[in-house]
Amino acid sequence: MLKRTLGLALLLTTPVAVPVPAHAAGTGIGPVTIAWSDATHTTVKITWTESTPSANTLTLTNGSGGNGFGTTTAAQPNEYLVRSDSVFNSTDPAEKVWIEVADASGAKGRSVDFDRFNYGGGSVKLAFTADRKLQWTMQADTSVDGTPDDPLDLPKAYTYVPRQRVDNDPVGTYDCEDTELPRTSVPTGTAPNPGKPYNLSLDVVNEWGTAAYTSVPVTFTKSITLAGPAATPYGGTTTLTGVLTGSYLYESGHPPACEQVTEPVLNQPVVIQQRTSPTAPWTTVGTTKTDNSGKYTAVIKNPGHREYRVIRLETIQLDTAAYGGVGGSKSVRATTRVVSAKFIQPTVNLGTQPQAYLWVDPAGTQKAALQFKNASGAWQGVAYKTLYAGRGLLAFPWNKRGTTQFRWWVPATAAADATYSNAFTLTVR
Repeated sequence: MLKRTLGLALLLTTPVAVPVPAHAAGTGIGPVTIAWSDATHTTVKITWTESTPSANTLTLTNGSGGNGFGTTTAAQPNEYLVRSDSVFNSTDPAEKVWIEVADASGAKGRSVDFDRFNYGGGSVKLAFTADRKLQWTMQADTSVDGTPDDPLDLPKAYTYVPRQRVDNDPVGTYDCEDTELPRTSVPTGTAPNPGKPYNLSLDVVNEWGTAAYTSVPVTFTKSITLAGPAATPYGGTTTLTGVLTGSYLYESGHPPACEQVTEPVLNQPVVIQQRTSPTAPWTTVGTTKTDNSGKYTAVIKNPGHREYRVIRLETIQLDTAAYGGVGGSKSVRATTRVVSAKFIQPTVNLGTQPQAYLWVDPAGTQKAALQFKNASGAWQGVAYKTLYAGRGLLAFPWNKRGTTQFRWWVPATAAADATYSNAFTLTVR
């Protein structure tokens, strides 16, 4: 019967000294050989010779201590099979380990040095594709083999296994749901957008088992509010405000419990966009940033009637990713801005024609109307004046002594609504 025992776990990260009895004279263990048992490269075959049949103990060691992983009886052949993934792996390409076979007398034989290297993927780069998938790319294995040409060396070949973990809803269950994404033999792939936050784990597999890469948190934009005035003066300032909230997947416990947590998103950029009509394309006005409470403020110049929206772009920061989102829209109209409305001389003598001045923005050829407040308190028309580049000067006869209030009415344009100027006075002596 062969000495075959599979699936034993060996851990060499914290060596444990294995006491060995004193060497008994006249006993010897010959060469210890190691090789893959078959073409699947999942099991290591260990063989040895000994001068006298004996019970044996097998130990994986690095010289400073070791871990026993198998025993045989004197009646068994000198052969042992062990799964390679049960001895775990090392991310140190310079690691040197070997297998010792000892008998009850303390006699030992050892294999040649070998490594159990799985580079584990190194660093990972993240990017979003045009169709809003998350692309991951692991650093290629550029390591130098510390034990070249050992009997267990194979050409570098890895399988990358991405997994997507989400909260399985419903509320209050805290169930985690894992989905294994397509495996790949190249160090890059994509994860779909599940419409919720998730954690992406990346396992790297070779003949020595699996090296797990720390999971990548992928957050999700929950909402972006947008508030602003219904109208502001053309060319003046419009202040838009809102709050950005996002969600992430929180894991705790063993086995893990998953929960979506929603909270304000701090110190992150948001983009302000505008369009001139429901069929016009959106264009970018500028970028602002949320504060320490997730609130943002954008102050922009009113260029005419506009519809505004706020978006958060997909972002990558170090080894985290965030899906963006689009907030609601807000229409802000423009009213014609009166830059100046006055009399050139607010006090004149009777018989002198007063001159009423008007300057508006947008600067066009509006046909403005000058009005005065009559004795009964109603506004009454005086005359029209067609503006030139938004400016006009109207001289008119006025033979009424005393002080009278005047104002301009300015018609609407394609860019701004109609408006009245503030009242201004004329005194006739």
